Amino acid sequence: MCACVYKMSTAAVLLSLVLSLAVSVAVGLDPECGASGWQVPPRPAALTLRQVNAVIRHGDRTPWGGDLCWPEDSSVWDCQLTSGQLPMLTDHQYGKVLPRVYRKIYSFGDETLRGNCSLSQLTSIGFNQQKTNGQNLAQAYVDGTFLSKTMDPTQLYLRSDDIPRTLMSAESLMLGMYPPDKPATFTQTLEIHTMDPTYDYMVANPMLCPRTGYYSNTFNQSQAWMDHHPTTLALLEDIYKTTGYNLTEDNLIHYTDCLRTHYCHKLELPHGMTMELYQRAWAEVSWQFYNLYQYPSVGENSRTGIGFLLKELGENMNATVNGKKMPKFLLYSGHDTTLMPLLTAMLVDDGVWSPYASMILMELYENTTATPQPLSAIDRFSMRLIYNGKVVSPVFCKLPGGLCHFKDISDYLNTVIPPDDYTKLCSVSSQSRRTFGKLLWNF
Repeated sequence: MCACVYKMSTAAVLLSLVLSLAVSVAVGLDPECGASGWQVPPRPAALTLRQVNAVIRHGDRTPWGGDLCWPEDSSVWDCQLTSGQLPMLTDHQYGKVLPRVYRKIYSFGDETLRGNCSLSQLTSIGFNQQKTNGQNLAQAYVDGTFLSKTMDPTQLYLRSDDIPRTLMSAESLMLGMYPPDKPATFTQTLEIHTMDPTYDYMVANPMLCPRTGYYSNTFNQSQAWMDHHPTTLALLEDIYKTTGYNLTEDNLIHYTDCLRTHYCHKLELPHGMTMELYQRAWAEVSWQFYNLYQYPSVGENSRTGIGFLLKELGENMNATVNGKKMPKFLLYSGHDTTLMPLLTAMLVDDGVWSPYASMILMELYENTTATPQPLSAIDRFSMRLIYNGKVVSPVFCKLPGGLCHFKDISDYLNTVIPPDDYTKLCSVSSQSRRTFGKLLWNF
């Protein structure tokens, strides 16, 4: 499956994205509103860093649902982040200056949301979150030994699904990691690889693998769901008693997303909403999603869903281990529904919803010190897994400092990734082919 390519001109992106100003409302400082303040832990001694695979959630955004959040919601969304675009043939490389940049503007008052924002639009807060992520990565990796201090596109690989907030998050991160010259003297072009939604696997995709949709549809028949269901019904009843809003199980996720986006932008919450009820609502949807990722088992769910992405990440590392020339830094820009199932598949999830701008890092190290007996290629390599600045160690990792033998990683990945021919694995009966459930939406 081939990925399409966006060409990102750093000059064009700088021209458009730095139009971002501080939003007119105060930014929520709660960690739920964005992963921030972290740094990459120091590298292990006596090991040489060979490759980093980074998987991010997009930055702060506007609400994603098209329905009214609640009847009395009068919030006005003022988006001062925009994007610059320029049609470009694949073989066209601009030189010192760009001839023109087109800026996309949403008309004030003519959108689903009140104001000048589209649904699920990256905000200036989200832009700055990802720019900070890029600065943190630069501090850790752009040192002249692992990554060159001046941007070398051959060392980089950028990947995103074809959604504006994830594309712009990748662009924003790169602006922090490799700030363009001021003023820019040359237009560099970076390629962002993307895919048609039919075959993309940045999140579990029932069009690619129908069985993952089947699992989403039948999760509410599982014993775990039935045992938990009274808690869900009690929450819906308490929301109705407190706010007067009659929710159903189907629109609870939309309602909680509205709560989060309003809370993080210091906008008014529904009348009667308390922080205790707000936290219960998010604990409920977190339970639903994380338990879905374990249904019918972690391995079976991953193999039909996020395992397609895990397979690519494993192949990136395996190619480096086997001496193939590969990019050193590979960035994958996705969603919370990218990171949470990935954490679950790697047995390091904490059951907490991944905040905006969260990041998973897979660092591949080589032991280059002399040993009495020469080591094979696979025995020389190890991996370290980092989530939002903290080393997280799967149970099968036996080395000090949270490191895993690469062979152990490879053996485990084979239990949670699909085979090359996944037709039989993903097949379902025609009766099971119905609209996939809400637990596969992208947020």
